[in-house]
Amino acid sequence: MSYVFAVGDDVIWDPALRVGKLFIAIADSLGDHDELKGVRNGLSMMTSDYYNVNPQELADYMRAVLTSSVVRNRAYKELSRGFIVACLVMLERAGVTIEPVNDSQRDLFEAKSEMMRAM
Repeated sequence: MSYVFAVGDDVIWDPALRVGKLFIAIADSLGDHDELKGVRNGLSMMTSDYYNVNPQELADYMRAVLTSSVVRNRAYKELSRGFIVACLVMLERAGVTIEPVNDSQRDLFEAKSEMMRAM
């Protein structure tokens, strides 16, 4: 069993079931963060294990995450790292590129190529 994250008919990631559940749990948890309330994350559940990805909404969400205390707080950043990098990979696979706005984000973007091979 696996999760599916797709843009239209194109699957951009299909992690194992537990990995997909963890990813969605982190997305839901970050959505409760005060600085991110009201910002759509671009992930729409079609079925319990199939999500449609809106690349523009995900890009806007990631820009909000990258400028929030999620990244400014060292512990929060490290705990959220895998989720953030996975989102950057999905964006690239969807044809959307975002760039770091400061040096404190650069390591997340540098981790993207290694994570792309793992995903």
